[in-house]
Amino acid sequence: MPTLKEYRADFYTFTGKASDISRQLAFAGIALIWIFKSEQTGSFAVPRDLLWPGILIIIALAVDLLQYCIAAVIWYFFYRIKENAYIGEEEELSHSSWLEVPIIILFWTKVGCVLVAYYFLFAYLLKALKFT
Repeated sequence: MPTLKEYRADFYTFTGKASDISRQLAFAGIALIWIFKSEQTGSFAVPRDLLWPGILIIIALAVDLLQYCIAAVIWYFFYRIKENAYIGEEEELSHSSWLEVPIIILFWTKVGCVLVAYYFLFAYLLKALKFT
């Protein structure tokens, strides 16, 4: 069974991931603006068939960040409650599996969004290549 020290380490892992993902999302946003800018009209010009895949990918990235933030909050409160109850750092602990449910739901939501987005992207590419 994990120890209090290991739960605290998980908290640091999740907050670190949230920071990394936030940074990556910022760079991805800049890249998308640069790639899809239209010098002729001065506005974005994204093919209509790529709007849904784009929206789904953005949702997936946002849910990815939310997943790590929710996990960080859950494990933070878990280890703080145990710490305030004077549980030792090396004491073995168990937790309710319900604590993991929001994290798992967000994980599968993220994966589902990416899979559906890539289905639409693949369909768009096949159409562009005149295979459909």
